[in-house]
Amino acid sequence: MGAHQRQEAKVKKMVWLLCFLMVITISGFSQNIFAQNTDDLKSDIYSKLKCCACEISFDKCVCPEAKEIKAYVDALIETGLTKDEIFYRVAKKFSLNVILDRQIKGNVEKKLINEAGGKRPQIILEPTSFDFGQFSKKQNRVSKIFQLSNQGSQPLVITNIKTSCPCASVSLKVDKNKSRFFSTEGSPKDWQMEVKAGQNGELELVVDLASPHVKTGKLIRDALLTSNDPIYPEVTVRIEAYVTE
Repeated sequence: MGAHQRQEAKVKKMVWLLCFLMVITISGFSQNIFAQNTDDLKSDIYSKLKCCACEISFDKCVCPEAKEIKAYVDALIETGLTKDEIFYRVAKKFSLNVILDRQIKGNVEKKLINEAGGKRPQIILEPTSFDFGQFSKKQNRVSKIFQLSNQGSQPLVITNIKTSCPCASVSLKVDKNKSRFFSTEGSPKDWQMEVKAGQNGELELVVDLASPHVKTGKLIRDALLTSNDPIYPEVTVRIEAYVTE
């Protein structure tokens, strides 16, 4: 090989090396941009979601339920879905109640209603929350009955009821059929209760004030219901109080 050929080969090698370095640099830059965009997307979606047990957005919430929904959101983001599709899928899997943004929630609700059609069960709980005000631990226990109804045209099937704390228990009554009280572990997997179209029931939430889980100060306890309502598959009722000795 002559001197000219060696010089030419050396130049080609340098050009190839420079091109390789440019590809690596651009690739790394693109990955950083993608990662930044993904983080921004997550932050935006998290700020518009909450778990059913809390009233604060995911960017501040550390509840186990929030972590579960976050993991689901992260998986959806990795597939490249749009924000609208992600909100829709989250609402369908968990509940419309996890969406904080009213406009997004309204848009998703319309989509779910159109998808479900007119023939569907519709769960209604009244009230959805109740404040006892102030009471003493000496009262031993407090309870509240929430009215449940199926305002849809198909049978409503309740498949699980559970509470947010071991100090609380919940029972469902439909006509003469009354369940036993369930706590944080929820009802057994084979348990269910049917509420016919137009039928009513009663959900009783009880708090044991003697429980070590009850401290003086602000008290908030929830009961969560899971059903075959395609719009609100999970609904929550809440009681609040201020506990004194």
